[in-house]
Amino acid sequence: MTANEFVITSSTVFTGLPACPWVEAVGIKDGVIAAVGSNKAVTSALPDAGIIDVPGRMVTPGLVDAHCHFVSFSRSRLLVNLKDLTSIAACREKIKAVVEKTEPGRWVVGFGWNHNLWENKRTPTKQDLDDISPDNPIMMARTCGHSEWLNSRALEAAGITPASMDPPGIRFDRNSDGSLTGLLHEAREMVQKSIPPFERTQLTACIQSGQAEILKLGLTGLHSCESLEEWDMLQDMESTGKLKLRIHHLFQNYDFETLDNRGLKWLSGSDRLWLGHLKLFADGSLGSATALMHDPYEDDPENCGIHCLDADELKDNVLKAYERGFSVAIHAIGDKAGTRALDAIENGRKYYPGPWRDRVEHIQLYTPEDFNRYRDLGVVASVQPGFVRFDWPVAEKKWGTERCSRAYAWKKMMNNGIRLQFGSDAPVEPIAPILGLQAAVLRQSPDFKPEGGWYPEQCLSIEDSLTGFFQTAAWMSGKEDRLGSLEPGKLADLTIFENDLKALHPREWHDVNVEMTIIGGEVVFSKS
Repeated sequence: MTANEFVITSSTVFTGLPACPWVEAVGIKDGVIAAVGSNKAVTSALPDAGIIDVPGRMVTPGLVDAHCHFVSFSRSRLLVNLKDLTSIAACREKIKAVVEKTEPGRWVVGFGWNHNLWENKRTPTKQDLDDISPDNPIMMARTCGHSEWLNSRALEAAGITPASMDPPGIRFDRNSDGSLTGLLHEAREMVQKSIPPFERTQLTACIQSGQAEILKLGLTGLHSCESLEEWDMLQDMESTGKLKLRIHHLFQNYDFETLDNRGLKWLSGSDRLWLGHLKLFADGSLGSATALMHDPYEDDPENCGIHCLDADELKDNVLKAYERGFSVAIHAIGDKAGTRALDAIENGRKYYPGPWRDRVEHIQLYTPEDFNRYRDLGVVASVQPGFVRFDWPVAEKKWGTERCSRAYAWKKMMNNGIRLQFGSDAPVEPIAPILGLQAAVLRQSPDFKPEGGWYPEQCLSIEDSLTGFFQTAAWMSGKEDRLGSLEPGKLADLTIFENDLKALHPREWHDVNVEMTIIGGEVVFSKS
């Protein structure tokens, strides 16, 4: 449907406006919201409009995944997918099937393994791969993307030997005799340099397919954390009219030279694709036990995680971003990583005071001393509700009860004036926003454990959960005047669920599909 003027009636419409959060109709004209309110009021305001009557549905502002990796998500369709496999034997079987179809000498690359789902929970080694692939180098990234499982051929191809020193911010696991186990941490980019890239045409087709899946799930926008190489691919799509999503594109610190040479500035681009934050990494992940901690892990007293950029490097990169007019997004999962992220932002603002829109990604744990600093510095908590579905048992094992009382504390953050925005971190977790909404409200695993939710005082309402998927994401992009709510004058980006979520128990939400996705008044996905 491409009509310039139409009205959606007889539905439960969440506007995102505190003064009038729920209405029953919304009118659209020339790609912009023209009216919201009752069926009678909106149809009267647009008497010549077409009518889309959708009783029993829920309409929301267009949902935005505020932390994902769009091209990586699309590219993952070309890789071996080990997600949700519950044993190392099942992983071996799936990898072996791909190896048998692959020309000798060619890399076999995959992702998604999670030893915390395996019965014995041991980490994998090169010996688990060498017998099934003596001729093909193999790299399998952990589900979090922060650990890499290689066979002997892959270690050889990447130039990693027992004599190799751990590079800064990278750790090679070793046996007691100093030999390599085949498990690396934070080494993905290092190994990737030895892996031939996909052909551009193949990757472009994957991106278009990935976009179609994302639109089907009801997302109208993404904040995609990648590099200027991916930015170029998306610009090509936009130039040919194939990019439908709105994408706030974050870049990496190794992109500074290209950024300067091209004269790219904060929010360079269009209403469809624009350049956003500098993305930095302070640490690794919980599941890989590389999240940077003030105190050791409960199950590993010698380990406090590792830093990707040290404290001085973080400060230096924040200064470089501020100098160019860019706000920053800093990945920080462990509590010490959060401290360092805030220190770097606070230091940068001494030299470059201004209306920065900084964000810290994940914040799975904070120290009591840092909590108010997030609010006082105006730093946005860019969090992923879906993480809690599988993380809570791992967090209890690795962080213990006292620290877990300060983990994934979304309700406390909201109640204390810390802005939140929600994402998925896809392809680490599924990109479906309905799963994030469910997790934010229930704080339970897919089998609905623990009973009542993990630290249930942190469970969010449906209104707060929905708002997390659009309001702050619009502000973060400097587009709060055009996006982030359903009110006259804003761009007509809408998500329509096939059921009214308010009428269902949250335990049923994961089965709810999207009826329609609308971007700029254009229906880009329709179930019928």
